[in-house]
Amino acid sequence: MREFIAGIAEIPEIREEIATVAGYLWDKGWAERNAGNLSYNVTRFYDELPDEFDFEAPVSLSHTFAHLNNQLLLVTATGSRMRDVATDIAANICLLHIIDGGKAYRQLLKPEVIKTIAPTSELPVHLAIHEKLCTENRPEKVIIHTHPNRLIAMTHIREFCSQSVINNILWSMQPETCIFIHEGLGFVPYLQTGSDALAQATLTALEKHRVVLWEKHGCLAIGENAPEAFDLIDIAEKSADIFFTCRNAGFQAEGIPLADLKKLRDSFGIAQPEE
Repeated sequence: MREFIAGIAEIPEIREEIATVAGYLWDKGWAERNAGNLSYNVTRFYDELPDEFDFEAPVSLSHTFAHLNNQLLLVTATGSRMRDVATDIAANICLLHIIDGGKAYRQLLKPEVIKTIAPTSELPVHLAIHEKLCTENRPEKVIIHTHPNRLIAMTHIREFCSQSVINNILWSMQPETCIFIHEGLGFVPYLQTGSDALAQATLTALEKHRVVLWEKHGCLAIGENAPEAFDLIDIAEKSADIFFTCRNAGFQAEGIPLADLKKLRDSFGIAQPEE
């Protein structure tokens, strides 16, 4: 039997990206049990569907995603653990073909030795974001949602539950956050996991941000590839770690002064953040 890696045996670099990043998420402690999910639009790797692809029966979607019609998306399976995705992609990821004008999807049929599992319960959020990325012809193809400890902790402290407050803290902790996440994080107040409301709020936040922080829940990032999306969250979490390290030592983090942050932005040609 031909090696089955969720329909991507022909593009091993994607397989390696997903496995490596899933391992990072587990090693960081951001993926307890089956926490978090990942999706990857791999349509560009196929001029047409391979003849050997067999699909399960179509599944109707609650919303129409017209711009995703005929797109191919890799999505982590519901209940899958990132530590298992890292070592056995075939058993823990789904390849979805969006069909019927964006009203349904069909999943690539797996060999009998591998149990077919439904995609993540947060599929509506992933589809809504990929729809936006396709509609706007944006380069980002990957969505990662995970649970970084210290970023989540910040949203359990009421005084920090503000987009401007969180961003000003994170930017001031290290130059890298100011440079690589110069637009800051979008902040979404607590909403039900997997809900349409969460999807819409996230879409709004992604108008100006590549990283979105969900209050008391987790973080989501988009990137052109899996390592890029991971790096954005990793940088933000490092700033939160520095902030809490200072607090836990009994000190208030001084932070990089605003004047110095402005000089930093100017030297890198980065626009000043919007108020």
